[in-house]
Parts: sequence; structure tokens; C-alpha cells
Amino acid sequence: MYSKFLDYKLTFTLSILFMYPGIAVYSSLHNNFEKLFAFTIAALIGVFFFYQSYSIFKSVRGFLKRVIISTLLVSGSLCVAAISPEAKNAFAGAILFLFIPSMFISIYLLYKSKPALKVKALYKRAYNKPIKQD
Repeated sequence: MYSKFLDYKLTFTLSILFMYPGIAVYSSLHNNFEKLFAFTIAALIGVFFFYQSYSIFKSVRGFLKRVIISTLLVSGSLCVAAISPEAKNAFAGAILFLFIPSMFISIYLLYKSKPALKVKALYKRAYNKPIKQD
């Protein structure tokens, strides 16, 4: 597999998983069940990829903790933005001051920290093995 494809697969897997709970709450509160269905299908694909690479994620100490922290942070900010009474009037402001900073923190935790770089190296090493042919 190509390196860029592996980066995209890892990014999709982690991004959809840490955003899904907040998107699900927001979509269900605002009766956007079509979007909820589409995001649920994407999340199921992300769960499949996560399960496929779970041994890599588990082998790096502290990475799963970062995934949980990112999920709580991003989904929590989306839930607060969706539940707040000013959600319809000042939703853009709530997203700007709650969601965007939590996304930056989560991106750092999942892609730029030392455990994340170790996961990325192990991920590339595991999926770039040559296939043995008879």
C-alpha cells in the first residue's frame, strides 16, 4: 500500500470515531436522521478499520487514552453546542470557540504526539510488508 493511502486510512479511522458521538447527538436533536444514517455508516466503516488495527493501537502505551480524551473533548464540545439554548442563534460562535480549539487539541494528540508518531510508524511497517508469492 502507498504511504499516502495509509495516512488517509488512519486519519479517516480516528477522525470519524472521535467526532461521531457529537455528530450523532447533534443530528438526532435537530431531526437530521438522513445525516445521522450516513454518519453511522461511515462510523461503522471506521470501527471496522479501528478493529483491524487495534493491536497496533494497543501496543503503543498511552495512545488509546489519547483517543478517549479526544473523543470526549470533541464530542463534548459538539454536544454543548447542540444543546445550548443559543444553538440556533449563535451556533457559529459556539462552534468557533468550542469545537475548533478542541479539534486542534485532538489533532495534536492523535497525529503529532510521540505515541501518535509511534503508531504511525508501526502502522506503516505493518501494512508495507511485501506479499510472499509462490
